Amino acid sequence: MSSGQHQGGWSQPVHGTDAQGNDVTASFGHGNRQDHTLLADGHQDPQSFMQSGNHDHYGPGNGPNDNGTQRGQYTGQGS
Repeated sequence: MSSGQHQGGWSQPVHGTDAQGNDVTASFGHGNRQDHTLLADGHQDPQSFMQSGNHDHYGPGNGPNDNGTQRGQYTGQGS
């Protein structure tokens, strides 16, 4: 029997570049983390990147913490 709540999680971190061509690492939320993104400068090791202090968290703007956190890990456009 299901409670009706959907669990969420994060995609495997991926390497890419931002609009200016700078290397970045990103992970995208799913389930109850839909519309959330983890982002950091550079191509980082996946395990290190997923530790809370090693990425900035961008959210959809719903609720007190859903706007995300800025820890200075992503310095590109829109940070």
